[in-house]
Amino acid sequence: MQPIISQLWDNLMLFLVIGVFIELAVSAIFSIKILENLLNTTLLRSVKNALVLLAAFGVCAKVDYLRFLYGTKLAMPEAIHYVLSSLILARLANLFHDFVKYIKSRSMA
Repeated sequence: MQPIISQLWDNLMLFLVIGVFIELAVSAIFSIKILENLLNTTLLRSVKNALVLLAAFGVCAKVDYLRFLYGTKLAMPEAIHYVLSSLILARLANLFHDFVKYIKSRSMA
């Protein structure tokens, strides 16, 4: 049981690092000064979240071993594994964005 937990932890850390890169890449697009005022709108935040989700699906589709349960010997259909991994990757990217936003708001206060 211990190797499974260790492998899951390693996979989670890998997903966190890749999620940071995805968030930084998508945020670089939206860091243009013209879009800065528009980013406060719900529509543009939804577009940004959709881009993060698409990037996560793209990365998981291109890298075969980038699956959350990779190496744990837990059986799961490949399609479900792919979708689950992509959603976890997108959520970790959004979690990083929320963390950076929290740090910025705390430093402004």
